[in-house]
Amino acid sequence: MNTRVHILSDGFRSPNARAFAFPLLRHRRALAANGIDLRFFADAKADLTECDLLITDSKYFTGPERGDPNYVTAHLEGWRGSRDALLWFDTTDSAGWVFEGALTIAKSYYKNQLLRDRNRYLKPMHGRRAPSDFYHHHAGICDTQPDSEPQVKDRNLLNRLYVGWNSGLADYSHHGPRRMAAYGRLRVPCLLGWPNRFTAPGRIRTNEISCRFGTGYERTSVAYQRLEVRRLLSDRIPTDKIGRGAYLRELATSQIVISPFGLGEITLKDFETFLSGALLLKPEMDHMETWPDLYVDGQTMRSFRWDLSDLEDVIETTLADPSSAVEIAAAGQAHYRHHVNDSAGQDLFVNRFQTIVAQGLA
Repeated sequence: MNTRVHILSDGFRSPNARAFAFPLLRHRRALAANGIDLRFFADAKADLTECDLLITDSKYFTGPERGDPNYVTAHLEGWRGSRDALLWFDTTDSAGWVFEGALTIAKSYYKNQLLRDRNRYLKPMHGRRAPSDFYHHHAGICDTQPDSEPQVKDRNLLNRLYVGWNSGLADYSHHGPRRMAAYGRLRVPCLLGWPNRFTAPGRIRTNEISCRFGTGYERTSVAYQRLEVRRLLSDRIPTDKIGRGAYLRELATSQIVISPFGLGEITLKDFETFLSGALLLKPEMDHMETWPDLYVDGQTMRSFRWDLSDLEDVIETTLADPSSAVEIAAAGQAHYRHHVNDSAGQDLFVNRFQTIVAQGLA
């Protein structure tokens, strides 16, 4: 008999929820062939817990009522009941953000990305983000609501933290976000397809650098890095946002794409860059773990220091060695393409999800 896995998600209403559900839906038949039957719930119906394993997407718990921590913990306690097969999937952006209420109740707590040093969750962290904490201590940046209390107070709870899968396993082609949003309304499976157009890294690229982003964040510590990148490059390139078509064309003709942190370390621009065949340039990512791990400095992308002291040097070094830049860009694209491929990507994801289910039932 197959294992019944129920998944409570917010119904494709947010990019993170779409990226969480996308590979599950895309590989649903393959999972069933391997003994895992999935059923999705957009609401907490009476038969939600009539399963072998219940998975909850944190994005379900948003809004003035559902987002209340007491509401969340009360429902998780009720769903767990006498069973222990309850998994929480935290699909928030930052590796630093952990909700202890869910961590204390769920058997396992999965995130798109986790801090490599788990002990950091036991210590105060300004803004509940590693980059925010860095800029608070090194540049004196302060948020009006610093949220600096330790997020995990019981060291033993750290053993419940696991990496799930990041938001890269979805469709970020030109019309991909629109198709995914349409799936949320229509539930037509053909709307969920992997991106199948990749621009060759070795093509002629007439633009040296692309660095388009917004800075409208409520938290000063989140906006700070982008504002500083904009200041440093203001005399060299435009950094204001443009329409999606023009933006993707710019990526496809650029040698380097700079992708600073946003609400989290990983941004959708990273995956759009791999599709475009440009070289991805990001702040150092070695403080965190994620899957798929697309961020291998010097192999699939290049990085610069969080204090930005070497940003301009890294740019110049990269532009001065175009053959090396194309080689890294090609490796980054190939690695990403492997994970969003119908055959190879399916095997990788099915194996990973089988492990998650087995741990949840152990």
